[in-house]
Amino acid sequence: MKTNTHIVYSGITVIIPCYNDGDYITDALNSILRQTVLPERIIIIDDGSGAETISVLKSIKNNIVEVVYQSNQGVCAARNNGIDKATSSYILTLDADDIFEPTFLEKAKHILDSDIKVGVVCCHYKEFGNRSKNEDIIKPEGKITQDFLIKNNGVGNALFRRECWEEVNGYDVSFDKGYEDWDFWFSILSQGWQMRIIQEPLFNYRKKTNSRDTAALNRFDKELKMKIFQKHKKFYEASIDLFAEQMITRNAILLANLTKTKQSLEFRLGTTILKPLRIIKRLLFTINE
Repeated sequence: MKTNTHIVYSGITVIIPCYNDGDYITDALNSILRQTVLPERIIIIDDGSGAETISVLKSIKNNIVEVVYQSNQGVCAARNNGIDKATSSYILTLDADDIFEPTFLEKAKHILDSDIKVGVVCCHYKEFGNRSKNEDIIKPEGKITQDFLIKNNGVGNALFRRECWEEVNGYDVSFDKGYEDWDFWFSILSQGWQMRIIQEPLFNYRKKTNSRDTAALNRFDKELKMKIFQKHKKFYEASIDLFAEQMITRNAILLANLTKTKQSLEFRLGTTILKPLRIIKRLLFTINE
């Protein structure tokens, strides 16, 4: 592998969908331009943004960056349209408000170059907001389809083989409310590919109060999970024992955490209520002496 003193143009195209992300797109783009291995091309797909974001995009001047403008079609269509324009073997997706650490491309490319069974490479990541950074490291496990039955065990932004995208006919645009990356990884791994996870936090996910991901979790979680189940029902049926085991295990963990939280709240509440009584008891004991 090359060190960070050697910048190499590789067989990678980066696809960055952008919808009204003028405040963040420069940071996202710079995180790619600072990679120790540079892509041969960066395609930003503007998905019908307003004038403010358009102005930012038009100010970008770099010979490996191309900005494509389209009417609003959603993130899945934006990614598909960008990948369709790519000619490289490897594709990196990056949302316009997120950031990769400088060595991700180098390390992820090395894995794809070294193991033909691996179709997708993700990594550990951290969440951050506009004001502060969360130091907790989230550790998806990747692996194979069976590891994606009850949750998305990958990251939405990842390096993958273009042929994987071709095999599954791209991102499913019907997942317009979210979880399209979970479905995409599920579809790819169902073809026999593996997902490898780099055991380092090389990605930073911007957590926003009113984001599409937040809406998917809070408003459409059940609907989207049922959609994934119905689309991949044959695989779920073939893995019914494992699916049941994972669901039972997950339920047991949730129940244990709920009980622990409840007991902790009850303990704190009881301590708060009893504190004045203990003070009165001590005062009475002092007076009696």
